[in-house]
Amino acid sequence: MTQHHFALTSAEEWLAAANADRTSAAWDWSNGRPAVLALGTRFDAIKIPDRVVYAAAGTTDRSTVSAALATLGGPVVWAPACRHYALVPAGTASSWRSPDAVALGRGAYLAAPRIDRTGPTGAHWAVPVRQPRQLCEPDAVAQLLTAADLRGSAW
Repeated sequence: MTQHHFALTSAEEWLAAANADRTSAAWDWSNGRPAVLALGTRFDAIKIPDRVVYAAAGTTDRSTVSAALATLGGPVVWAPACRHYALVPAGTASSWRSPDAVALGRGAYLAAPRIDRTGPTGAHWAVPVRQPRQLCEPDAVAQLLTAADLRGSAW
């Protein structure tokens, strides 16, 4: 059996380590596919509907939305199912309570694109991974949801 070795950045190594088999993520990324990463050990994810993100940003303009999401402090994935996934510290899902966004933790998975995939189509990073262990602040995500509530649900 041939062993394949893929050169990963430190951020990619950190993401890939969410899985017991780190090589599966490298293989998927090298073949242009998102890697399916296990949640609950390295990080959890908060799934936020697009309409909520757009309401918080006050627009659907991609650059303005990305700037609003950057205030969360860490990486955010956009998925074609019209959802944003903010990566937050592991354990956040156990105490997260919000009618507007669902927290996913142990037992859930996230399709994560290569870190250089920043859109505009297909699964991509609305806010790219900058460095290992840099995650969104759960309080900042809660503030984004509050901003969306204040602006209304016209989105």
